[in-house]
Amino acid sequence: MSMDLSLNDVSAVIRLVREVCDRWDDPASWREHLLRGACALMDANVGMMLTEHRGKMYHFGQLSVTSVVGLAEPQRMLVQPAIGQMADRDYQDVSENFLPGLSRLYDDFVRQKWVTVRREEMVDDQTYYAAPHYRDFRKQLDCDDYVVSIRMVDLPRRPEGISIDRPHGAERFGAREVALLKLIHDEIAPLVGVRLATEEHLCRDGLSKRLRETLESLMEGMSEKEVAREMGLSIKTVHEYVGMIYKHFRVSSRAELMAYFIRRAPELREEADSPRRRPPRRVNSDAEKIRRV
Repeated sequence: MSMDLSLNDVSAVIRLVREVCDRWDDPASWREHLLRGACALMDANVGMMLTEHRGKMYHFGQLSVTSVVGLAEPQRMLVQPAIGQMADRDYQDVSENFLPGLSRLYDDFVRQKWVTVRREEMVDDQTYYAAPHYRDFRKQLDCDDYVVSIRMVDLPRRPEGISIDRPHGAERFGAREVALLKLIHDEIAPLVGVRLATEEHLCRDGLSKRLRETLESLMEGMSEKEVAREMGLSIKTVHEYVGMIYKHFRVSSRAELMAYFIRRAPELREEADSPRRRPPRRVNSDAEKIRRV
């Protein structure tokens, strides 16, 4: 345990990991809960999660914003376009012309296979405040100081990043906040795609509100007739909903659907069509032990 963290800090992280794992089959929900929990622990106002697809060594691939908390809708609309400006560009180019300090961040990531760092450890104030990334984007969101963390996740294999931010005028992040985010990311990253579904897995992502409600009722053991009465729908409509849910999760019966959720091991969508399904993977991290408590 880091000397910068108290037992209460570690206990709070354990609780957060448990709560995130309880939302394992809903990527939007577990990502948002993770960010809100991290912001609360670190006394921050904004949190973001980013995912890179098809990146190469020292060259960005496509970047997607998988979750944002703490911003009003007009501000949220600015995030993906701003992050997208780094896509398909060399790290050095982005570091020199858009987000200073990025190349140093990436060097640390390549050397250590992980990185969690404060903004002031990446770049000095004068360079940071003159950069387009701050001037044209972060300043508009009232985001000033930040801690950023990057880890490789397993399924699909790729880097994912977490950024936790404080507004202008707030106290700057210290060693405790860096240690907190490092611990959170160390515990969560090994579970992503293995115990925590991503948008590429068979999960609730893509289901409409009605289908989610139907799924919840099925998981509670209701019959189609009971679901119809509960939701004020015809049995025929509910039967159609159930068929759509089966198709979404690539199953053919209630038993197979229940087994998938009991197993709590998400399957990639493209692998689900294979005649032989991938067996659940074992995870030996502390986070998996926490989830089983």
